[in-house]
Amino acid sequence: MLERVLEARRRDLGSVDKDVRERRELALAAIEGYAALLREPSSQTPSGSLIRYCFKLVFPDGRWSVDEKQLAAAPHEGDVLAFAGYGDWRIQGSQRVGVAPAGKPQREFFVCAPAA
Repeated sequence: MLERVLEARRRDLGSVDKDVRERRELALAAIEGYAALLREPSSQTPSGSLIRYCFKLVFPDGRWSVDEKQLAAAPHEGDVLAFAGYGDWRIQGSQRVGVAPAGKPQREFFVCAPAA
């Protein structure tokens, strides 16, 4: 549909002043370039790219800490990960936490316990 509208606008260029025509030609070229980008296939996450995940490390005495790790693939329950200064931790599940301001998506934290 966008291509049809752009083509119709190109046909209408003959009926406008030279100055206006040049500006509109540039604008149409920019929009056509954008439309070409929309048609290109996109890759969500190229292989090898790292995604940042949040982890809640729950200690046996009830204290907890939050840490982040960049991983190539999403972690799953049962996975064991090493955290610098904390050792190995096993993922027990996930927890969603609301954020401010309202309307933003909730953040997901992977809840972990010591793997020992």
